[in-house]
Amino acid sequence: MYKILAALAILGLSMTGQGCSFFSPPIIPQLPQLPHKLASAPESSKLKVTSSLLEMVDEPMAKALVNEALENNHDLRATALRLKSSGLLLSTPRAARLPTIDSGYSGSRNNQSLNREVQSIHRITLSLAWELDLWGKLADRHAASQHNFRAREETYYRTMDSLAARVLQNWFRVRANKMRLGIHDKRVRIYQRIEKTISAKYKAGLGSLQDMTTARSRTNLARADRTQAEFIHKASVRDLELLLGRYPGAALNEADGLPEVALTYPEVPASILANRPDVRSALENARAAMSEARAGHKDLLPAITLTGNIFRDNAQLGHLGASENGWSLVGNILFPLFNAGRIKDEAKAADARAKAAYQDLTGIVLQAMKEAEDAFSTETNLKKRLEFLEKAMADARQSSAYYEARFKEGLATIIELNTARDQELDLLSGILDIKASQVLNRIDMALSVGTGVFERNENERI
Repeated sequence: MYKILAALAILGLSMTGQGCSFFSPPIIPQLPQLPHKLASAPESSKLKVTSSLLEMVDEPMAKALVNEALENNHDLRATALRLKSSGLLLSTPRAARLPTIDSGYSGSRNNQSLNREVQSIHRITLSLAWELDLWGKLADRHAASQHNFRAREETYYRTMDSLAARVLQNWFRVRANKMRLGIHDKRVRIYQRIEKTISAKYKAGLGSLQDMTTARSRTNLARADRTQAEFIHKASVRDLELLLGRYPGAALNEADGLPEVALTYPEVPASILANRPDVRSALENARAAMSEARAGHKDLLPAITLTGNIFRDNAQLGHLGASENGWSLVGNILFPLFNAGRIKDEAKAADARAKAAYQDLTGIVLQAMKEAEDAFSTETNLKKRLEFLEKAMADARQSSAYYEARFKEGLATIIELNTARDQELDLLSGILDIKASQVLNRIDMALSVGTGVFERNENERI
C-alpha cells in the first residue's frame, strides 16, 4: 500500500510542472477608470444624508409598509427560497474534494466449482474512493460554486432593495394622486361657481345663452377629468397593495401630503460600486467564470484516484463476524489522450465565458455610473423647474383674481376668465408633479448609489 502511495506522490510531483504549463489563464480586460466625483452631483446640500432606505423618510407608516412588503411579498419570498436551494447545493462541489466512504452487503449462490456443488458467499464491504486534487481543479470548481452563490445572494439583496424602493415610491404616488384628485375637486368647484354666477346674470338679463353653455361644458369636462383622476388613484392603491402581498381591493388607508425625503450622497464613485448589489453580483459572476476557466484547463491533466476496500467473506451469513478482514487498495491515473479535442474546446469556451463575464461587469459598472449621474442630474433639473413654476404660479394667481373681478363687473369675457383659471390650476398641477417627481427621484438616487434596506457592511465591500 505504501509503495502505491509513494509512486503516486512521485508521479504527481513530477507532473506538477507540466500542470502549470497547461494552464494559461485568459487575459482579463481592465475596468474603466472612474472620476473622483460625479459630474452631475451638487457641491453641497442642506438635506439630511442617510445610509439606509428606511431612514430616508421619517414616517412610521412608510417603514411599516416596507417591512410588510419584505415579509409578505410573494416574489421576494420565492427568490429567497431559490437562494436557499442554491446554498444547499454548495455541498456538491465541496464533497467532490473529500473522500467518499460507502458500506454494502452482497450475497450470491453458484455451482461453478469443479464438483458442481452449490456454494454460498456473503460479503460485507467498507469502501473508500478519493480523487487527489493535485492540480487544484476541484478547488477551482468549489470556488466557482461559492462565487455563483454569492452572486445570487447579491441579486437577492438587489431584489429586496428594489422592492423597498418600489413600495416607497408607490406609497408616494398614492399620496400624490390623492393630491391631484384634490386639485380636480377644486377645478370642479371653481367652474361650478362660475356656472352659478353666469346663470344668475343670465336670469337677470345680463348674460348670454352662449356663456351659459360654455360654463356648463367646462364644468362637465372638469367632472370627467376628476373621474379619470379617481380611477388612476385607485389603480395606484391596488399596485401598492399587490407589492405588500395584500388583496388588491383599493382599501389602503392613505396619508395626506408628500413627505420630506432625505438625500443620499456618495463620497466618490468607487463607493457606488462597493455598495451596489448588481455590481457586486456581476463581479462574483466574473470570479466564478474565471475559476471555471482555470478548472477547464486542468481537465487536460491526469486524474489521480485512490480506491480501497475492507471486506469480510463467509459462506454463512451468521459467521461473517468471525471472518478475517481482507483489503485492497488501487491507484488509478487517467490521462486524457484522445477525445477529439473536446476538452481543449471546452477549456477555450470557458476562457471565452470568463472574458464575457468581465465585459458584462464593465457594462454594469458603466450603467451604474450612468444611473447615478442621471438621478443627480434629474434632481438639479427638477429643482430649477420648480423655482420657475413657483414664480409663474404667483403671477397666475394675480391674473386669475384680476380677471374674476373684471368678469363680475362685466369687463371681461367668460373665455378670458376660464383661461386665467385654467392657467392657475395647470400650474398648481405642474408644481405637484414636480414635487412628486423629486420625491420619487430621491429614491432612485438612493438605489443608484447602492443605498439599500440595510446599511452595507464595510468588510463586505469589493
